[in-house]
Amino acid sequence: MEQPLTYWVPSIGPSGLAIYRGAQFEDWQGDLFTGALKDKKLYRLSVNADGKVEQSEPFPEISGRVRDVRVFNDGAIYLVTDEGDFLRVSASVN
Repeated sequence: MEQPLTYWVPSIGPSGLAIYRGAQFEDWQGDLFTGALKDKKLYRLSVNADGKVEQSEPFPEISGRVRDVRVFNDGAIYLVTDEGDFLRVSASVN
């Protein structure tokens, strides 16, 4: 049995998980995105060259219990919150 590469104490209440394989954020290829029910945030997890997981909050303006996160074919990241919000995050302004 191996220990997890990352974990949260106290728990963030992870919810939803997506692997980024889109064209809008090229530097994020293969990174993981997860919502946080307790923290009301979206987290990005990437693995550095040493095999360590780095965590960031790429969109601090997002505030809500992120229930699910998906990457669509257009490369945009879509989020659904408990508050009923359906959010689209993209690299370009539409």
